[in-house]
Amino acid sequence: MEISRKVLERCPLFAQISAAQAWQLLDELNAWTRTYACGEALVLAGYENHSIGIVLDGTIEAYKTEPDGGQLMMARMGPGGVFGDVICGSRSRKSPVTVVAATPVQTLWVPYARVLSGGGSPAHILFLQNLIALLADKYFSLDRRLELLMARTLREKILRYLTAEAGPDSVCVTPFTRAQLAAYLGCDRSALCRELSRMQRDGLLEVRGRTFRLLRN
Repeated sequence: MEISRKVLERCPLFAQISAAQAWQLLDELNAWTRTYACGEALVLAGYENHSIGIVLDGTIEAYKTEPDGGQLMMARMGPGGVFGDVICGSRSRKSPVTVVAATPVQTLWVPYARVLSGGGSPAHILFLQNLIALLADKYFSLDRRLELLMARTLREKILRYLTAEAGPDSVCVTPFTRAQLAAYLGCDRSALCRELSRMQRDGLLEVRGRTFRLLRN
């Protein structure tokens, strides 16, 4: 199976695994690829999922539907992103979120049962170790997301998000549009735009498109 070397380098599941080893391992695991049109669902909330998904090309978004019918964005991933891994390891294997192709997408699917029952080659052992490390990282990422959503005000949510994502220069370049950022923060788009304007007026931020510079906390 020929998968782009660049995608393998981006994907945490293949850390310390050479491209040649990865291609051989994927053949052994009976992995397969599939393409999706923009807007097509890859995983549906409430349904079981038995394979780990890896984004090869394009962008996916995961949403959780709220009781009032609104949608809360849980994640957005590009090439190298891994999804479905947490679901596969659960007892019910029913997805709490719906994963949708935000653009035309190509994905790689790896059967979870094969990952657990395969041989003990060095590449396979590394793959399992990387999977465990990724699950741990996602736990702490979810904890940080919960802290963000628990913030009492929209301003606090924005500051927490930008502070966590900004580099040493206090600059954050978000992958989100305003509507997507609002969905990620769990707020209305117009409310987000109003608060960003207030924060610029108060000297907290400089905003240019998707680039945010924190001026002071």
